[in-house]
Amino acid sequence: MYEARKICNLLISRPEMHSFPLTNLRINKLLYFIHGWSLTSRAHGLVRNHFVAWQHGPVVTSVFDAFKIYGDQKIEKPATYLDYSSGELRIIGYDDISAEDTDLIIRIFLAYDICKTGQLVDMTHEENGPWNVIFAGWSNKRRLNARIPNDLIRDYFFKQAGGKVRH
Repeated sequence: MYEARKICNLLISRPEMHSFPLTNLRINKLLYFIHGWSLTSRAHGLVRNHFVAWQHGPVVTSVFDAFKIYGDQKIEKPATYLDYSSGELRIIGYDDISAEDTDLIIRIFLAYDICKTGQLVDMTHEENGPWNVIFAGWSNKRRLNARIPNDLIRDYFFKQAGGKVRH
């Protein structure tokens, strides 16, 4: 499993693959699909962070925060962290992502990158999908940041693949 911004930086580093500019909204949706499909073959998936149900779909809060300076515009620079020993901002590296995991990340990315951002949003908002179940259940309680459980995401993607839900 990898910190979500690490996977984002891998994707940002390969602009030749992008069909559309990577925005904060778009990268969060693509990250969700990468994680969802990876949960069908790996117990914990590829993303260490939790997805939360926000109005515009599933979001990893640290990813949103890293790229919110761009608004709805193209992300221009990779995510960084504060190196407390030097006081400097450093780019979050991704060179420790295994070749096998990189291949899986890129295959899933390319499968969904052909979709416009609005289409990705629609797909994540599918009725009875993980985001919809959590957002609809919590919106009337006005609770922010309701976590989307990995089991719910996994079951959904297993069904999408035509498999049986594991219990």
